Amino acid sequence: MSRRGPWTNREDEMLKEIVEQQGALNWVKIAQRVQTRSPKQCRERYHQNLKPGLNHSPITPEEGILIEKMVQERGKRWAEIARALNNRSDNAVKNWWNGSMNRRQRLMRR
Repeated sequence: MSRRGPWTNREDEMLKEIVEQQGALNWVKIAQRVQTRSPKQCRERYHQNLKPGLNHSPITPEEGILIEKMVQERGKRWAEIARALNNRSDNAVKNWWNGSMNRRQRLMRR
């Protein structure tokens, strides 16, 4: 069974506990133990939100400059760019980029 919608605190805690016990490798087995989510949902939730050491603070101006430079040089390779930053998820980098592009476009229309 695979549910949709926001993760509950209970699901998050269960996922963290299972990954702590088994490691973050076999997402099929992990999802079987979580019971309410698919392997893909479990993997993405862990790597994007729950992984220890992830930096959830706002992206700094210095990081923003580095992201812009790397996108110009390498394209939108979010995972590669995220590895060059301070424990950011690829999704956080992509969301920052898309948000900054939207802000720029709004400013240019004024």
